[in-house]
Order: sequence, then C-alpha cells, then structure tokens
Amino acid sequence: MSILFIYVIIFLIIGIILHFTRKYDLLTIAIAYIVLGAFLYFTNISVVIYVGIFFILAELITMVTDKKHEKRTYKNILGNTISGIFFLIIGGVISLINPINKQTFIIAAIASISCAFSDTLSSEIGVLSKKQPRLITNLKKEVNAGTSGGITLLGTVGGIIGAGITALLFWIFKYDYKTILIISICGIIGTIIDSIIGATIENKEYINNNQTNILATFITGIIALLLI
Repeated sequence: MSILFIYVIIFLIIGIILHFTRKYDLLTIAIAYIVLGAFLYFTNISVVIYVGIFFILAELITMVTDKKHEKRTYKNILGNTISGIFFLIIGGVISLINPINKQTFIIAAIASISCAFSDTLSSEIGVLSKKQPRLITNLKKEVNAGTSGGITLLGTVGGIIGAGITALLFWIFKYDYKTILIISICGIIGTIIDSIIGATIENKEYINNNQTNILATFITGIIALLLI
C-alpha cells in the first residue's frame, strides 16, 4: 500500500470528521488538504506528520481555551503555512541546479512552521493567564487580553512548549541535532518576531493578523537559512 494512498484515506476521513463535527467549510478543508499534499510532495512523511500534529493540537487547544469554539478558516491555514510552501517551491527550483540545496530550504520551511506552532501555543495558552498582558515593545505598558503584541509569562511558556514539542518530534524522526536545534530556536524567535510585528505594524492596522503570521514565518525561515 503506497504512502500516497494512505495519505488520501487518512485525510479524507479527517476532513469528513471536521466538516460534520466542527462545521468546517469545504474550502478550508480543501486548502488544508492541499497544504499537507504540498509538504508531502516536497518533503517526506515525517514533516507531513509534524504539520498534521500542528493542525490537530492547534484545533484541540482552541476547543479547550475558547468557549465559543472559534473555527479556523483557510486564511488562518494559509497565514501559517504559505511561507513554508514558498521555501519548499524555491528549494525545489534550486535543486534542479544543485540538489544539495533542497534540504536547506526544507529546513527553512520546517522552521517557519515551528514559528507558527510556537506562536499558536503561545497565543492560545496565553489567554488563560490571569495577569494582564504587557506590550512586547514596552514591557511597562499593560494592554487588554488579545491585543496584538501583548505577552504574558504563561504565553511565553506556551511558546517554549511548542518549541519543545518540535524538538521532541524531530528527535523521534532521527533528525540531526543541529537541525533540531535550529528549528526549535526558530520557533521561539519566530514567536518574538510575531509579537513585535503585532505590536507595531498590525496594531497600526497596516496589516491584519494573517498577514502578520505570513511575515513572521517568512522572516523566521530566512533566519533558519542564515543559521544552517
């Protein structure tokens, strides 16, 4: 039985469950399906599992922390993954000239997802904090919960947990220690970058939250390329 066939069956089942239990629209499910397919095409099953776990954990945490059970849309999915897909496509094109460089861009793509993973856990866990958030650009200024760029100790711990989960998974997948260290550190760095962008550009309404995610994950991927 081929991996592709298993992939189709598993995610078809997941899509059906999400559609009927969480009322996700078909476009959002299709986008998630395409994103996972892109990672499967350009990388390997371990990376697909990682992206899948990111989706699942993000959904479960949202269900626990958000009483309204707010659903993610295709915009949320693309905001968190489009940079990773960009790095994969660039790596695929460059590999036609120099195959060695393909793995470098795969690591950058993983790092961008690590950023999204840590940031999501930071945001979702951070809302449980009983202390008022402080703006990352001025830690003395308290802001309302949910304000872009607002951070709490609990939220920071959530981001570190996300990086820890990333490190653990890729250790299980038997990646080399340098790669594990880079993508884990990028998860934490990416969370900080996301908060800074949120506290400055997003709060001035130049961009929205999804665009903040795209910018933060893209910058994180670039940082990973510099660290490799």
